[in-house]
Amino acid sequence: MPPSLARRTIIDIESALADKKTTAISEIIQIIQNLASKAFSISISELSDLIGRDPTVTAKVISAANTLGYNPSVQPVSTISDAIHTVGFEKIRNLAITLMLAENASHGANSYEQRQAAARCICSGMLAKQLSQSPGKGEESELLFVCASLRNYGRLLLSTFKLEEYRLARSHALDMTEDQAFELVFGITPLSLGEAILKQTNLPKSIMAALQKLSKETKSRPPYSSQDEALILSELAVSLTSVVFDGNVSPENFNHALSSVLSEFAASYPLSIEAVNEALLQVDQNISDLNRAVGISEKNSPTSVKLRARLNSAHLPDPPDHAKIQAQLKNKPLLEMSEAERTTYSNETFAAAEKKIEAALVPGSKVKLDEMFNEVCTAFSEAANLENCLVFTREEFDPKNLSARYGSGGLFGKVKNRPIFGPDKQDIFSICLARKEDILIQDTNAGKISKVIPEWIHAAGETSSLIILPVNFDKQLRSIIVGTVSNGRQIDLSETDLKHLRSIRSSISLLYGLIDSQTVIAV
Repeated sequence: MPPSLARRTIIDIESALADKKTTAISEIIQIIQNLASKAFSISISELSDLIGRDPTVTAKVISAANTLGYNPSVQPVSTISDAIHTVGFEKIRNLAITLMLAENASHGANSYEQRQAAARCICSGMLAKQLSQSPGKGEESELLFVCASLRNYGRLLLSTFKLEEYRLARSHALDMTEDQAFELVFGITPLSLGEAILKQTNLPKSIMAALQKLSKETKSRPPYSSQDEALILSELAVSLTSVVFDGNVSPENFNHALSSVLSEFAASYPLSIEAVNEALLQVDQNISDLNRAVGISEKNSPTSVKLRARLNSAHLPDPPDHAKIQAQLKNKPLLEMSEAERTTYSNETFAAAEKKIEAALVPGSKVKLDEMFNEVCTAFSEAANLENCLVFTREEFDPKNLSARYGSGGLFGKVKNRPIFGPDKQDIFSICLARKEDILIQDTNAGKISKVIPEWIHAAGETSSLIILPVNFDKQLRSIIVGTVSNGRQIDLSETDLKHLRSIRSSISLLYGLIDSQTVIAV
């Protein structure tokens, strides 16, 4: 039995973390995970060793530990051990985590989404500390930082190791809740993913309890225990940070959006809007001090940029073109899209079909061909704005002829299950059968072309342009994907569309081989 979508996501993330050839960013993630997982069991020497793996972070921890914010006694610090003895074990551990996240957030080589996810971790952790109603309890305050920052850990993992799917989920979140969008694409929410990955470490129960989903019951009453309080406050800090980072929340609506979050927590952790804004001011100051101490430019610090805009009642900066996720792309004419928009649109549109086929390629799985091909037809139709998309497969008892078995649009309804083309028809489709090559007709009425266009292609309207894409396996044509448009329109495909169509057909070809060998079963 093939693993569920959620399980496959977890397996993929585990494999990426275990890969010895991981990139620098994933090494940082591993160190963050180790630091967090040994929050209360790590020794001073182990902490020194972990931080010391990254010379840049080591230097910056020492630099920060020499500032008044961390070291009011101004006692010189030259090693990680000195810093731990002077500043305190928990503070240095969390400072190291913060600096690694800050490096991640400011590093231009990382994707926009990775940088934003890292910045969310920092902001959530620092905000939870500021919002704590027990500011005198230093250890509890440092624990809150770990709990709140790690509630974003799944988001950091997905944006690092599954970036394209992450962008797709963010796009879906325009039409549904974010949790629903991530479950659609990954089978699991970022919070549950982070909990599943961190469960395998030695995280203390106090932190693991704060990584669970906050129930309505717990949210609707005062906390019964310190674990309840950590869970509630961590989720509150994450929710407020989401408002800070949400580009769809205008400056005029910012306080209203914060107030909406606070109203949800009114019974469990009542706070005023003034208290939240004061906490955001302090977080901004702390981040600025840290950036100056370690040499990170304010403009390269997403947390500083977002907080400064919010506190000045200004609009958030626009994300880069490649990271813009726009609902209007769904209704925007293809010809009006920029190249970056078209690429994003194509990647997002084909992603579900590609995942469906990828799942079908797992040995031992049972494949529902109708679901798979209908997913392909839907993706192709949306990506190229087709009116009809059909998949023709060979007749079981007359394999030289092909019938429309799957598809969408009025034309599919007219010709469904009819063996309407074969090698003896003497039309454009028989040419495709003979040559096994792609064919794009931009004008069905042009010159001699009109003579090889079959009548049935116009059964649901005057087809003006069509594309024929054969799927071959072992030098045999096994199926044909056909797309059409009408009313003088021409089919427009981007380079990204063509790349996805090649990939999809290559995967379907592999699937035919697995079906033939009974490695997978078609049902």
